Amino acid sequence: MPRSLILGNSTVLATFDDHLQLRDLYYPFVGMEDQTTYGHVHRIGVFVDGKGFSWISDGSWKIEPRYTPETLVGNSILLNEHLGITITARDYVHPVRNILVRHFFLKSLDGKPKTVKLFFNHDFHIYGDKQKDTAFYEPYTNSVIHYRQTRYFLIGGQAESATDCSTGVRGGKYASVLRSMEQLKTCGICSYTVGKSEFRGLEGTWRDAEDGELSRNPIEQGSVDSTVSLHCAVTPDKETEAVLWVCLGKTLEEVLHLQQFAITETAERLHRHCHNYWKSWVNKTPRDFGSLSPQLIDLYKRSLLLIRTHVDAHGGIIAAADSDIMAFNRDTYTYVWPRDGALVSMALDQAGYEEVTRKFYRFCAQVQLPDGYLLHKYNPDGSVGSSWHPWFRDGEAQLPIQEDETALVLVAIWRHFQRMNDFEFLQEMYETFVKRAAQFLCDFREEGTGLPLPSYDPWEEHRGVFTYTTACTIAGLHAAAEICHILGHYLHSEIYQTAADQMRQAMFFHLYDEETGRFMKKIKRRNGQTIEKDLTPDASIMFIWMLGVLPADDPRVISTMKQLLTLLEVHSPTGGIARYPKDVYQLTTPESDHIPGNPWIITTLWKAQWHIIQARTASELRPAKEILDWVHRHATPTGILPEQLHPETGAPLSVAPLIWSQATYVETVLKFLAKEIEVLGKNGD
Repeated sequence: MPRSLILGNSTVLATFDDHLQLRDLYYPFVGMEDQTTYGHVHRIGVFVDGKGFSWISDGSWKIEPRYTPETLVGNSILLNEHLGITITARDYVHPVRNILVRHFFLKSLDGKPKTVKLFFNHDFHIYGDKQKDTAFYEPYTNSVIHYRQTRYFLIGGQAESATDCSTGVRGGKYASVLRSMEQLKTCGICSYTVGKSEFRGLEGTWRDAEDGELSRNPIEQGSVDSTVSLHCAVTPDKETEAVLWVCLGKTLEEVLHLQQFAITETAERLHRHCHNYWKSWVNKTPRDFGSLSPQLIDLYKRSLLLIRTHVDAHGGIIAAADSDIMAFNRDTYTYVWPRDGALVSMALDQAGYEEVTRKFYRFCAQVQLPDGYLLHKYNPDGSVGSSWHPWFRDGEAQLPIQEDETALVLVAIWRHFQRMNDFEFLQEMYETFVKRAAQFLCDFREEGTGLPLPSYDPWEEHRGVFTYTTACTIAGLHAAAEICHILGHYLHSEIYQTAADQMRQAMFFHLYDEETGRFMKKIKRRNGQTIEKDLTPDASIMFIWMLGVLPADDPRVISTMKQLLTLLEVHSPTGGIARYPKDVYQLTTPESDHIPGNPWIITTLWKAQWHIIQARTASELRPAKEILDWVHRHATPTGILPEQLHPETGAPLSVAPLIWSQATYVETVLKFLAKEIEVLGKNGD
């Protein structure tokens, strides 16, 4: 299920589904330690006196997940005609403090006063599982706390016009972080219970909420969950407010102080801080959006905000936070792929967010191996991620790498410098990353031809010598040569540029097929001979011009692109561009000549970039804008772009959001705007 809301602050990342249920809660790393875990939700229930009880996921609610424009603040609408209430849900993670706030505004639909109880179930899987946990009611702060080792989660709140506020006492060890008597009058949580869940057939304490009352069991350990409630007197003449917060920390004292901060600041001031911070952040670079529609501009800004939520405080940029992909391969996309991170960073640099990308480049320097290369993927803490690339196959040792991942980071660092002109940072990266990475690319070549040695493709499926990887390596070597020249390392600059030039010539000779008039996907080499040619049209071949290895007007590029765009077009109601023919990853329809594979957002946007680079007049830019409109139509209502689309229905497939998709949209918009200025200037318009 695609996520509907993504909220975060570089330490906390929270995702919500279409029912506004918390689905993923990552802390203290973005994308690592999902404290909810795949397949589990934190339920919300509503009890109205005289009307009964309803879970907001039971189908009786009309729910419209929304963001406040240009912010990371949810502003969603929930309506239940039977219960006679409407709720506006304002959700956000504080940009500095590790507090998830859920602020609810309740209103009577029928003009009658109501006593309403909101129930919140929290099904934490601390450290990703359900053992050795403790949940308890803490009376001095009138909250429920879950903990294990150095992970603490405090659930608190308060309700305006509260009823039944008998819980809560003062005094004791934590007097400095307690509620005052005046604060206790507005409650805190109004009722609670903790208990066993997922153990010996017990479903969890959420079942205890369905009669409108909680049993107030004060503590449980092992496999546990909790449910708390906030009680509101909803009057017909105005909205009634209720606030729930989850404070995340590593000690009891930390979460208690976070709660005191939330109480002292008030929900309104917390919201104002979050709203203003993100609105200022996403608009930090003044930009003329030319002829783009408000909808395309909104998606551009939403994409930037969504990208930011997937950047960890230590610099790692994860591919996706949507854990539902676990159902497909028992693993997630919550890793730092250096390739994805480099491409996302290039988009962020173009958009003016160099303070974010510097952290990523430093992350790559920290995880780089002494021999200069980067491995398949990493966890956000810098440890090596899971992989399916073998170190040994067919009786031979091999490096389990995708060489493009090392090369593209070099390209990104060079482009970062070209925009920022930061010599001190460039010198730092030269010492910590560039010189080892460049030497690796130079050494990891076939003797004689200068082609890259075999590694894995960007789709992580095959090993060989790829046109895509070769183009990335040429661009990486060229970037290293430029960096060395700027810093005065002239000998190494010449070595790397010579290697790039030699590899470029080898690419023309070995990877371009004269008979078909296009670049091949890959070749396999043995003992200096090509033993296999793979002529599969593959969208990644577009990187030969996207990275500037060949100009877009080169006849070989033009011939290749004509064939790629013809052979990879998805002839279905959805349209778009597939990765390659007979692509079965996440395929939901029978293979056919009309549908080579599912359309991907990134590959379709690469087509838009081709139109942009080819355009000489404003009218020639129209096909690119049509693709931007196509992307907008296939985004979710909250601006989330998936990895793939169903070819018949256009429904999102695989993870959503995929940050590579959001970043490619940002990059394409910026390229479109630059070209629009160029062509209008040339034509005197």
